[in-house]
Amino acid sequence: MGQLLLLLQEHDFPSTRIMTLNGGDIITAFQGHTIMMKAYIEGEVLENLDATMLNQVGAALATLHQIPAPSYLPSNYIGEHSVYARVKGCNIDIKYETWLHEKIACLEKNIPPSIPRALIHGDLFFDNVLFEKNSFQAIIDFEDATHYYAAYDLGMAIIGCCATSETIDLDKSRALVQGYQQLRSLLQDEKESLQLFVRYAATITSCWRFCKYNIDSVYATRADLHWQMVELEEAIDKIPKAEFLQAIFSAE
Repeated sequence: MGQLLLLLQEHDFPSTRIMTLNGGDIITAFQGHTIMMKAYIEGEVLENLDATMLNQVGAALATLHQIPAPSYLPSNYIGEHSVYARVKGCNIDIKYETWLHEKIACLEKNIPPSIPRALIHGDLFFDNVLFEKNSFQAIIDFEDATHYYAAYDLGMAIIGCCATSETIDLDKSRALVQGYQQLRSLLQDEKESLQLFVRYAATITSCWRFCKYNIDSVYATRADLHWQMVELEEAIDKIPKAEFLQAIFSAE
């Protein structure tokens, strides 16, 4: 994590800044814990982002995707390095686990081989973005960063910043994608596959919630939160592809 944050700083990417200690170290001990010192970032989390804010988030994500991915990042995002591997065979919620296995298999087989990979954030929800007076400041929390499909990261940003209680807001999604394409143009295969990657992101988010509230710790009041993302994925799947593409890319 420290090396990745230093890499982002080297490329002047707006994120957490690590404070170098005496001797150049970035890790030290404090009261029996291993810590990194980080510079404070002025800003706040805003849940309801408008089109201008989403444009800024999209542009920042495109900037991230153009930073060369370091070799130490995992590249098998959905496999052994992911929460999905922890859910397989745990037999806690058979209905969900069956759905998850079938859904991921279906989605993966439809990813075109030409889709480019990049250094991705992997969890770009609104609460990982900081604004000050409605002006974008930084993207934080790179714990899920990996070398994976750039379009997946854009799909995750749509889930994390443009979702409603039942589906995704296509107008907000368009604003995010327009901001992205100001700095990095999507390939045609990426455009054609974007809806698939939004569904994929919802699927993996459901998996993350399942792990957090059913495996890592058991929270009776949150144990079924993964089903919200299942319903979101299915709602996105029901949007006709032509309608989705028209809504997102109509201004081009």
